Amino acid sequence: MKRVIGFLSILIIVLIGYYLQPVLFPPAPETKKVEHDQRMVRHKALKHQTIETEGYAEYVKQPVGKFEAKFGQPTKIEDSGFFFQTRYYSLDQGVLEVNVEAGNVSVIKVMSQNGELEPFKFGMTNRQLSEQINLSADFSLDYDEEPVVIELSENDMRYRPLIAFKNDTFAILFFNGDSDKLIGAAYLDIENLLRLMPYQINSGNPLANRIQESNLDWNVLNQQKQTRLIESINQYRMLRKLPVFQTNSTAMTASKDMLKTFLTSPKKVLSQERMGEWETDQSAHLSNLSFELAPAELKKLAKTEEIDYLASLFYSPTVDPLFSLFNWISRDHLNELYDDPNANSLGVAINQESVLVLIQEPEKTKDSE
Repeated sequence: MKRVIGFLSILIIVLIGYYLQPVLFPPAPETKKVEHDQRMVRHKALKHQTIETEGYAEYVKQPVGKFEAKFGQPTKIEDSGFFFQTRYYSLDQGVLEVNVEAGNVSVIKVMSQNGELEPFKFGMTNRQLSEQINLSADFSLDYDEEPVVIELSENDMRYRPLIAFKNDTFAILFFNGDSDKLIGAAYLDIENLLRLMPYQINSGNPLANRIQESNLDWNVLNQQKQTRLIESINQYRMLRKLPVFQTNSTAMTASKDMLKTFLTSPKKVLSQERMGEWETDQSAHLSNLSFELAPAELKKLAKTEEIDYLASLFYSPTVDPLFSLFNWISRDHLNELYDDPNANSLGVAINQESVLVLIQEPEKTKDSE
C-alpha cells in the first residue's frame, strides 16, 4: 500500500511539473522571416493591368503615314518648338491632333462628347469605365533600363486614370471635373508619358521637357498656339452646349500685358517662398511640377496693369496646349474657368512654356448701350 501511495505521489508531482513548466518558463519568441517578407511585398507596387491594343493605341509609335491612310491628310501642320510637330485633322464635332517625332506618331489627342473611342466611349462616366476594366493606381515601368514607379492619387483615378495597352503604349483619359464624363483622351508612348504626365513619381525620375528650338521664330509659334488654344477652348464649350467665348483686342492685349509683366518681374507678385517655387519650376522643366498663380497673386498682377477681369489663369509649363486644356478641365478649381454658362471675352497669351488665360466682360458697343 505504501508503494502505491508513493508511486501516486511521484506521478502527481511529475504531472504538475509538466503542466506548470510552460507557465513558469515560457519559451522565447521566435523571429519569423516569413512575416518580414510579407511586409516587404505589401509595399511593393503591384503590376498594373494591360488591356488589348485597340483604336488610336494601334497607331502610337507607328509611321504617321499609317495613321493618315486611315484618317486622311492633316488640315494643318505646325512646329511645336520642342522638337516635335503637331498635325491637325478634321473630326466631326471634335478635335483630333497628332504629335509626330522623326516621322512617327508619339501622341494622339482627341476631344469629343459622343462617339466611340475604342475600347472606350466619349460621354461615359468613370464608374462605367471601372466596370469595364480594372483601373490601376500604381504603375511599375522601365524606361532606358531604369525602373520608374508612378502613383495615381484618388483624384487622378477619378478624373485622369491611366490605361496601359499590351503594345507598351498608354492612354490618359480625362473626365470633366464638373459632369464626370469622358471628354478627352491622350494616347502616348512611354517617353511622352514621362514628359507630360500629371502624376507623382515615387521611384525614378520624370523626363524634363525638351529645351526649346532656338532656330525657330517663337513669335510665330506663340501666336499659332494662342490661336489653337482659343479654338480648342471654344470647341470644348460647343461640346458642352455652351456659347463660345468672343475674342477682341482688349482682352488679348490685357492677357499679353499681364503675362509680360509677370515674366519680367515675378518678384513684384510672388512672396519669397513662392519665388523659390517658381524658380524651381523654371529650372526643372517638369510637367508634373506645374506652377499656377494663386487668385490673390493674379489680382495683384492685374492691379499693377490696371486690368479688370472675371476669371484668370496662369499656368506653366504648357508644352502642348491641348494636353494642358485636357488637364485643366479635369480639375475642379480650373474647369470653372471654361464652364461658365455666360459667354464673355477671352484673351490668351503664350510665351514659350507659360500661358495666361483671361476672361473679361464683353465690350459694350453702341447697339448694346
